[in-house]
Amino acid sequence: MTTTAPRPPAPLPSRRDRRGRPSGSRTRATVALAPLVARRRARDDVGLLVLAALLLTGTVLLSVALPRLQARTADEVVRQVTADAGTRADVLIRLPGGNPVPDERDEDAAVIVANLARDLYARVPDVVRDATDEPVTAVQSVPGLAKVDGTPLLVRLVHLGGTDADAPELVRWVEGEEPGAAPFTPTSDDPDAPPPAEPPVLEVHVGVAAATARELGIAVGTRFPLTTAGAATSAVVVVTGLYEPVAPAAAAWETFDDLLRAMPAPVTGQAEARVGLLLSDASLPDLALTLASGAITRTARLPTDPSALDEAGARAVADAVVELTTRPDLAIPGGTPAVESGLPAVLDDAAEKLAAGRAQASVLVVGLATVGALALVLASRLLVARREVLLVAERARGASVASVVVRALAESVPVALLAAGAGAAAAVALVPGATGGYGIAATVTVVAVLAPAVAAALVVRRAWTGARQPANRSDRERLARRRAARRLTGELALVAVAAAAVVSVRGRGLVASGGGDVDLLLAAAPALLAAAATVLAARVLPPVLRGLSRVAARRRGLVGVVSVARAARASGTAVPLLTLTTAVALVVFCGTTSTTVSAGQVTAAGVVVGAEARVDGRIEDDRIAQLRDAPGVTAVAAVTEQLGRSFGRSSGVKARLLIVDTADMARILTGRGEPADGWAELAEPSSDGLPTLLTPDLARTAQLVEPQFMAAQEFVELDVQGVVDAVPELARHDAPAEADGEKETDPEPPSGAFVVDRDLYVQATGRPAPVTAVLVDGPGARAAITAAGFDDLAGVTVTEHDAWLEDARTSPVASSLGALLLASAVLLALYAAIALALTVVATSRERGRTLSALRTQGLDARAARALTLGELAPLAVVAVLAGSAIGIAVPWALTDALGLDRLTGAPGTAELRLSWVPVAAAAAVVAVSLVVAVLVESAVRRRDRLGEVLRVGER
Repeated sequence: MTTTAPRPPAPLPSRRDRRGRPSGSRTRATVALAPLVARRRARDDVGLLVLAALLLTGTVLLSVALPRLQARTADEVVRQVTADAGTRADVLIRLPGGNPVPDERDEDAAVIVANLARDLYARVPDVVRDATDEPVTAVQSVPGLAKVDGTPLLVRLVHLGGTDADAPELVRWVEGEEPGAAPFTPTSDDPDAPPPAEPPVLEVHVGVAAATARELGIAVGTRFPLTTAGAATSAVVVVTGLYEPVAPAAAAWETFDDLLRAMPAPVTGQAEARVGLLLSDASLPDLALTLASGAITRTARLPTDPSALDEAGARAVADAVVELTTRPDLAIPGGTPAVESGLPAVLDDAAEKLAAGRAQASVLVVGLATVGALALVLASRLLVARREVLLVAERARGASVASVVVRALAESVPVALLAAGAGAAAAVALVPGATGGYGIAATVTVVAVLAPAVAAALVVRRAWTGARQPANRSDRERLARRRAARRLTGELALVAVAAAAVVSVRGRGLVASGGGDVDLLLAAAPALLAAAATVLAARVLPPVLRGLSRVAARRRGLVGVVSVARAARASGTAVPLLTLTTAVALVVFCGTTSTTVSAGQVTAAGVVVGAEARVDGRIEDDRIAQLRDAPGVTAVAAVTEQLGRSFGRSSGVKARLLIVDTADMARILTGRGEPADGWAELAEPSSDGLPTLLTPDLARTAQLVEPQFMAAQEFVELDVQGVVDAVPELARHDAPAEADGEKETDPEPPSGAFVVDRDLYVQATGRPAPVTAVLVDGPGARAAITAAGFDDLAGVTVTEHDAWLEDARTSPVASSLGALLLASAVLLALYAAIALALTVVATSRERGRTLSALRTQGLDARAARALTLGELAPLAVVAVLAGSAIGIAVPWALTDALGLDRLTGAPGTAELRLSWVPVAAAAAVVAVSLVVAVLVESAVRRRDRLGEVLRVGER
């Protein structure tokens, strides 16, 4: 019996590609042998790959480390600005007043204040509590004039305390005893008893600093009537002891310097000194019995701890303090405390300085990354050019573009990831503990990964495109015109984008960005300008080279003709030109910015200090005369500053009045090389009013109102004789807000100012003008100030021009920016040298063919070097010229956006200053790099044998 075996089922039809091949074979053909081919090719070009890896490692290192350094510097800036602000950065809580008419002595007065401060401190937001120390409590009387042994003194009674019961004592008593409770004077309980003939004496026992007692002759047991506003008619102050501070730098004393020593009284008052009298816990209750509640202020001050602040949390702290001051939800029995603090303004000032520093860093970080990425593109193009024969052969044997890309990625991905990882790890190790973004580093890494693959794909695609060209010449010309139109449109769009970026950044000004963020729009401006300059150079350079070619054709020798012809071909390479232009632009930008900031700091020192040295405080006429007679002093100008002068009748405009020895001020300005127009003329009387100079903003106001100011009880006419750009910036002194019968109510000084002569002011107003500052100029200024004893005077501060300038230059923002500019310039110069070397190597093959052919015609080595130099010189010259122009234009056009005036130390002092040094340095780097590359190439070609050239025909 015959059986038939079952027929196997027919196989399912497989999916095929457009060429009829199974889809699986297409994938295998694309990725097959990619690791093996990549490994072999990497071994053949290991030197170039190592160079590319080093470039990527360095670029990633800079891209990661610089933002981290910026973040670390930002924390230092916030802390220093807060520390420099002193008590202005503290949070002050004014406690509600006590019983308006206390009927009995409250022995727990100090404890009550401490408990209130402790309760309020617990209810303050956590971010504010973390940024401040324990509260310092103070109960003080309003200042009042009192005569102590016949000496008029401005006195106030102060009790200092805190919330920590175990805190160490603030003082030690060196004579007498600690103030105690005053003796109690009993009163009759009989309502029908007649009142006493004289009111009972109300004593308040106080302590006086030993230094104050020695200076003013106050001894233990001294008694004097308390004449402070709101005091009882029979109030008497009794000094029971003398003390010395245990820790003079403690936070409790920061706002009460008159408790440590006698301080100068306000210049407009009658007192000879300002003195604080210390109350103890035991004598504090007597203050409430002696003064009305309106004459007593109870405060709890939260000292800000600068070390607890950083940039990341500064904004949250400022917002919490602002919310606390505008809506102090701290109601307690007796009322709602008032909260005030200058900390938000201090942190805003720090934020502006950080924004300025970050603006520079943004330009440099993105610029370094851009130049590094372009250098990587050049290295990738060189790598692909060395393999062009192999890649074209692969394509000819049927390899797809995708397979070529995959093999290139199989080589570039591991190298890029290892190099980028090494760079990032090195940055974290070098700058530990800081934060920073990795976006720029990731972008550069992506460029390093894709550049070889894209370059290889373009090579094989151009070699075997399969595109058909029209046979008709008119059709070919039409296609060429379309390509030219598309190129022109793209170039115009690029130029428009660059111009729009500059206009946008210039219009918006400085923008604060937190957390180390990079201002991409500002940072992209130099790169966009460099790209636009490259496009314009690519359009302008060919006609120029054609003109040079005609000139060279009329001269003897082949070097000029051949080098210009080859330069015309080399100039069409946009990437080398863009790389060199960007690098040179940023080098010049670094030098120009550094020069501008440095010169602006010198200008700011002159504006802030005003002379070689300035003395602020209450200064007697005999000391001023001693300064004028001192050797080495060329001029001494006494200055009186009055804030909040009404300018114009019913105008509502407040201005700053400066009463100056104008003739001396003119000599100071002339000696310092500054304009002194109009200063000396202010000392000459005028029938039209008191001669004056106005600042520009006040001059605009004078065009709308009659120029006159309130002096004492009436307005005084002013004769405006000109405009002065800058007036002396004086330190805020402790003078009261009242002068000549007019009170200053604004917390910030007015921006407008006007200057008058001292002698003419006294004649016009009949009022004296006590000196609040003295400007001393000349080489012997510092010695004269020391000899006059100003360094030891309480309430007097000395500011030196050179010391202020040194502080400005060594501040965290300025010093870190200077180091960043210098380091960036060096690194950019290195990038420019590398880019130029890669360009020389990339064009050496074609140039070698030309030189080999010319060697058979008798070309010597010297002429070959000249030809190579002439070929690459136009590229270098254009890069230097365009880059220098951009490096100067960026700080000029974007001065406000870069925040340069925040870095100088005074507004309006950052004017563009040009210097030949950065341009010459950039040109020298490019020239030396070009010469070295030419010499190296010539040395390599010297080993070529002419016999081989004749036999083979080229190398």
